[in-house]
Amino acid sequence: MTKIAILIIIICISCIADVFLQNEQLDSVQLDLVKQKYSSAQKKLSNYLQKNPNDINALYLHLAVYQTEILDYESYHVDSPKYITVADSIKSVLEKRIVSLKGKDSLICLFYLANVYGGISLMHAKTGNWIDGVKCGMNSVSLLKQVKKALPSFYAAYLGIGVFNYYFSTSLHWLPFANGRWQEGLSNIETAVNSEFPFNYAAKNSLCWILIERKDYKRADSIATSVLLEFPYNTIFLRIKALVNLRCGNYQEAIKNASLLLSLSQVRDPVNWSDFVASYYILVESYFQSGMISEMRCAADAILKEEIPQDYSSVPHIKKNLKCIKEHREEVR
Repeated sequence: MTKIAILIIIICISCIADVFLQNEQLDSVQLDLVKQKYSSAQKKLSNYLQKNPNDINALYLHLAVYQTEILDYESYHVDSPKYITVADSIKSVLEKRIVSLKGKDSLICLFYLANVYGGISLMHAKTGNWIDGVKCGMNSVSLLKQVKKALPSFYAAYLGIGVFNYYFSTSLHWLPFANGRWQEGLSNIETAVNSEFPFNYAAKNSLCWILIERKDYKRADSIATSVLLEFPYNTIFLRIKALVNLRCGNYQEAIKNASLLLSLSQVRDPVNWSDFVASYYILVESYFQSGMISEMRCAADAILKEEIPQDYSSVPHIKKNLKCIKEHREEVR
């Protein structure tokens, strides 16, 4: 994770859906979401909303699917303007609706509203608008704390709070009021792992990246493996596992998992450039460290010839990976 994780954070994949949805059709959408079948999820939602236009569960889930797809593809500069427009309209609906709701329904709406603020904050932060990003992020956490206070057993609310506290503390530790909150944040994320399906996968994803950052590779690998046993082609966790393999020096395993990640990213429509470049980076690095120079040259030449769209090639970690690949290629001319 890089410093920008302070708002990747604000409910990174927390929009992945909500444990309160008790509806077979919407449950099917949530399953599509974890399987990264975004088009299928949106088609089902569109059909459902035509018959149930006032269902805030489906309305929120529509935004959740959109945000998760953007997070997966890292298409912030392409999609964030449209996303913010849609999110603002849904936020207005929720703010008006919550006034007339009571009890559990009010709590659900409050949670949705918190996640909408979180999604908007993410888009602002990822496109460089830090002031609005922080403002929306603080609003999101404030609302999530209200949910947590009203229903402590609702573990889904812990993730956004935990991720915010962890990265706020570790990234801005030089601020007196920010330092020392990372342990509390990590504890909240650990709690969120106990959420119901599919929210627990959002928590596991956030926790894995923190564990990698803290060099606790064994546990990150264990969590990623547990998810892949259930969803073997989930590229989000496959990428985590391949990266952990590389960091641990398990180069043959890294090559195997990165090759699978590459094949999966190539057949997705559209191509997932973030996964595509990451898989080549892991392959090139693994080949290089293993002394497989011929294979390394071949892999490096293949990715360096690709015409990657500017909106993706300028993403910091994609840019960094491409630079590392180029440097290795130049070393073996």
